[in-house]
Amino acid sequence: MAAPGRSDLRPDGCPEQVAGPSAGQVRARYGRAAGSDASTQAPRFPADRSTDGRTREKRMFTNRPIRPRRSVPAILLAALAFLAAGLVVASPAAAAPISNPSLEIPVACPGARAVIQVTWEGTRSARVHWELTDSGADRESPVIKMVARDASGAGSSWVFPDGAKAFTLSGGKGSSASGVDSWDPAGIAQFNHLEISVRNGADAETAQCSVVRKIYNYSRLAYTYALNLSDKSYVYGDYGPDTFDCSGLVYFTYNLVAGFPNWSRMSSAQQRSWAAAADADNNSDLSNLKSRDAIKVSRGELQTGDLIFYDGHVGFYAGGGQMYSALNEARDITTIDMDYTTPLGYYRVVGVTS
Repeated sequence: MAAPGRSDLRPDGCPEQVAGPSAGQVRARYGRAAGSDASTQAPRFPADRSTDGRTREKRMFTNRPIRPRRSVPAILLAALAFLAAGLVVASPAAAAPISNPSLEIPVACPGARAVIQVTWEGTRSARVHWELTDSGADRESPVIKMVARDASGAGSSWVFPDGAKAFTLSGGKGSSASGVDSWDPAGIAQFNHLEISVRNGADAETAQCSVVRKIYNYSRLAYTYALNLSDKSYVYGDYGPDTFDCSGLVYFTYNLVAGFPNWSRMSSAQQRSWAAAADADNNSDLSNLKSRDAIKVSRGELQTGDLIFYDGHVGFYAGGGQMYSALNEARDITTIDMDYTTPLGYYRVVGVTS
């Protein structure tokens, strides 16, 4: 297929299929080796913090209702019962869920179930909502722990209101607790993925079960890598490191993200077909997400870094109704109105591993 001519408004499109190097070859030559520290080998970019400079909000608290006055004997009996039962730590009050998270998944094992929502706010920050429920009748106490990790595996733990790095739920079957916060974890180069550990049992050595899930920040990291290439040129059929077409830019930048599994070089139409097939294979609660997956989103759910597909073109959603892509030979890599032509669909590339 011959490359179309130049145009200021219509992209040149992407090749039907172009053979390209594996992701490992791309990383070895231009990016990072798997498991290496992205701060030294992956393209560098500035710390991405919340635009309004928010500090961590303490949203987890306990509402205590006003109680009627008690007699002295009743108070003494209550105090004795408390001492006999041992110290009980009040659970956080229910926190409102995130209305449009980047991803929401269950993390569960028999007797303990957590639902995690995460909204990636950049390469270093996220808003996280967690809910932990005791789903068993075994009198064990569910425990949750969350750690933000960078490409090297270095981590920073979520700190709960009592200062602990793990939260233990008391109250028996049916009890639950939740919390929500914006999180800019210290001590890591980038927020590559969120690691959630859930177990049924306060003692880790005797716990009835345990499960770990990792939610990856693919879309924001790939988009940020793409922004670093804004001075590069458009060449039909190319996939980097200095010249790109639309699908080549998507292919190249996702392969730079630590933890992203290998994928082959595809045209924009093939990338859309892959995303649609991946979305169709998902369970309704997204409990079966894979290490490289996709979910379809509506126009109103678009978040920065999502992919917008057109007839013969693909680009990143840049926020504010804009689309960032390797457009054509006249415009190179640029940002334009996302409605410059009719979009065919919107997808978010996601990844979850055990």
